[in-house]
Amino acid sequence: MASKWKKRLLMLAIPLVFLLSGADALPLTGPDIALHPPAIGQGEVAILSIEKEGRARPEVTWRGKGITVLLDSSNGMWTAFLGADLTTVPGGYTLQVRCGDEVLTRQILVLSKDHGVRRFTVPKEMEALDTPTLERVQEESKRMRQIFSVSHDQPLWQGSWVRPVPGGIVSPFGCRTIINDLERSPHSGVDLKAAEGTPIKAANRGRVVLAADHFFGGLSVVIDHGGGVHSMYFHLREVSIKAGQIVEKGQLIGLCGSSGRATGPHLHFGIRLHGNRVNPLSLIELSAGLGQ
Repeated sequence: MASKWKKRLLMLAIPLVFLLSGADALPLTGPDIALHPPAIGQGEVAILSIEKEGRARPEVTWRGKGITVLLDSSNGMWTAFLGADLTTVPGGYTLQVRCGDEVLTRQILVLSKDHGVRRFTVPKEMEALDTPTLERVQEESKRMRQIFSVSHDQPLWQGSWVRPVPGGIVSPFGCRTIINDLERSPHSGVDLKAAEGTPIKAANRGRVVLAADHFFGGLSVVIDHGGGVHSMYFHLREVSIKAGQIVEKGQLIGLCGSSGRATGPHLHFGIRLHGNRVNPLSLIELSAGLGQ
């Protein structure tokens, strides 16, 4: 319990018990669990920490999905990321933590979150896609769904996550998108400021599962980090890796550009967590205590 990170998480354990179990709940026995933050906004991430005796891996299920749990060697605690998609209906969702014969069941709250609105006006000819382009877009969308539906069983990522470029936010995550007064899909990533040719780094270790030119995303890279986590990088000018390659955290994967449907050079950076569209900067911030 000497580490700063562990002390911080243990301080959060008590409010978590009351939030998830109600004021009449008895103190937890056996494994201790903590969630930071104690509730999850739509499109946000929380880190679950489990303190237990022995080195047997706990089994975690949330919203009907098995959640990958890792042992943090810096403090001996088991950790997992929980994410709520942008469109997750607010309310309580069951968390189950199984440690041997003991099963803890709690309700985690998903809260409504307003991510704001962005509006664009584009020439009318850019609104509608011709038949060949529409077929291309549909095929590329299908391919992306297939990619996000499969992830390496074992986590390939290690420790904290890093920003792929140092620039500030051009367009925030999750905002509603309105083009020529028509509402489109919400912004499922964050646009980061980056000049033409800025080096782009892998946010963590993983296997490249896509390096291709897409209509909307332009030159695009997707990395499977294992354990249900994928990162994506769009609008590149140049790609320096290839599909199937293992990349290390911080490794150069390409150069920033404005390929695809982009109004100027920037990086669209996104994260899928167990298929959920979540704020990638939330994941980076929360992982800061996990070491290197």
